[in-house]
Amino acid sequence: MNATRTLKLVLLALATALLGGGAWMAHKGLKQLAWERQQFAQLQLGLDNARRLIPEVQQREQLVRSIKEVAAQVDRMGFDPSQWGERRLRRAQGPATRAEAAQFLGELGRGGAGQIFVADVFDIATVSSDASLFHPPLPGDQGLTLGVTGTLHFQTVSVSQSPR
Repeated sequence: MNATRTLKLVLLALATALLGGGAWMAHKGLKQLAWERQQFAQLQLGLDNARRLIPEVQQREQLVRSIKEVAAQVDRMGFDPSQWGERRLRRAQGPATRAEAAQFLGELGRGGAGQIFVADVFDIATVSSDASLFHPPLPGDQGLTLGVTGTLHFQTVSVSQSPR
């Protein structure tokens, strides 16, 4: 009887040890699962951010390709940046007569192929709401407002002198 009782106690102790080991391994597995879920969430967030940035990256790649194409065209056309200068122009927004506006705008385009004006701000409007920029002024016309800011690029060496 003692032998069966000892056997039962040994089996009980062995079952308790196995149960404790199993509980410890289950706890360790649950901690590992929680850690892996956290890693998955972080990786998923990184993936979502990367997917969100793909259009911007593609746009920048397109911009780089465009810049390279423009640079190639500039080389083919023989433009040399060292033969060009630039000057910032600014005419503050303010009143102008139609003749003053026509003269100012005409002077911007008078340089022909030897100069290029790139406007940052260009604003021209009639003072009267019933007046038009594209039709002759009516009696009592109050004029225009004109404002221009930009960069005038101009050749510093004439085309006939430029080495090719």
